[in-house]
Amino acid sequence: MHEWVKAKLRDSHLGSIEDRQAWWITLKWYFGFCSKKELGDPAKRENGKVFWREAVLPRKPEEWQEKQWGSALDWFFNVLVKGDQAGPKMRRMLRLKHLAYATEKSYLGWLRRFEAYLHPQSAMDADERNVVDFLTYLAQERSISASGQDQCFNALLFFFRHVLQREDVEFNGAERAKKRQRIPVVLSVREVTRLLELMPANFRLMSRLQYGAGLRIGELVRLRVKDVDFDRGQLVVRASKGNKDRVTVLPDSLTDLLQMQLDSVKRLHAEDIAADFDGASMSEALARKFKLARKELSWQYLFPLKKLGKDPRSGDLLRHHALPNSYQEAVKRTAKKVGIEKRVTPHVLRHSFATHMLEGGADIRTVQDLLGHESVETTQIYTHVMKKPFGIVSPADRLEL
Repeated sequence: MHEWVKAKLRDSHLGSIEDRQAWWITLKWYFGFCSKKELGDPAKRENGKVFWREAVLPRKPEEWQEKQWGSALDWFFNVLVKGDQAGPKMRRMLRLKHLAYATEKSYLGWLRRFEAYLHPQSAMDADERNVVDFLTYLAQERSISASGQDQCFNALLFFFRHVLQREDVEFNGAERAKKRQRIPVVLSVREVTRLLELMPANFRLMSRLQYGAGLRIGELVRLRVKDVDFDRGQLVVRASKGNKDRVTVLPDSLTDLLQMQLDSVKRLHAEDIAADFDGASMSEALARKFKLARKELSWQYLFPLKKLGKDPRSGDLLRHHALPNSYQEAVKRTAKKVGIEKRVTPHVLRHSFATHMLEGGADIRTVQDLLGHESVETTQIYTHVMKKPFGIVSPADRLEL
């Protein structure tokens, strides 16, 4: 949204150049507030009221500041948002198609970048040539990754087909970003041990479970109570990549810690019931299907957020899962603290799980199933980072020096 708003503000005829520069600073503050508080769409006036009540008024602004900040929000809601056509129509169609909220945010983000590129032309008047030029611009000028360009392609294809109603649209002729085969970052067993030992207490079990079960970060935070099967030693991963379910291993060494975590979730759930909450957060389709069940203990998140929050779509008071960003930062900080000189993110724990499983003698097909890879070729990338893969010994190790 930032690029689109900045482009619109730059060419606005309201206020002086200095005023508009000050408005931009205020709006960046507002957007950051919405993101931090997970309020959802900044274009919702209710979010503007929350921002004013919780961020502006506590600062006790002087009269000129209050006027300046109010003018920025007034321009945003009464000029920009009021005149926006593409955004609301795109959001409406995304929700009619029951796409995930993460997909909604991503697709709307690409639409806004496209609108900033087109400015002052409206996206509602765009044609296929505009999209081809934009995709080429991303590859040539912005050096975007192939996956990022693919995501943009899919977002604009959705916009043209479902918002502009051009079913036969094709974006032929765009320069495509080159796909690069990257070797995954993998930690040694010793490095993993040091990392997990020094993780902050509130994230320690999460990191151990991610490594022990080979989970993606999104799969980890979305685990619910019903997905943990102690008797069978399994974790059920629901609606993972490609909207598929799978089963992975539940480490025996974490049984006691997980039981303690479940006790904590039970206590929190009892407080939520007393507070008459609306249930655990879930997709719109699931929420309709399991309207009453979402309040049951089995549907609660294994790693819940400490505070109840409003759903960005429905406004319901819900218990959401732990935030991925906080966990990611904790992993990065801890890796630096223990002196691991690699680019460590939570996903590195999943890479390490796969590599250590193969080094331990696990069959590659088994590892493929545990990771949820559609193709075994994807899993084979880990054979390139195994410790002495396939028993190969360097000729330098045979020299008598």
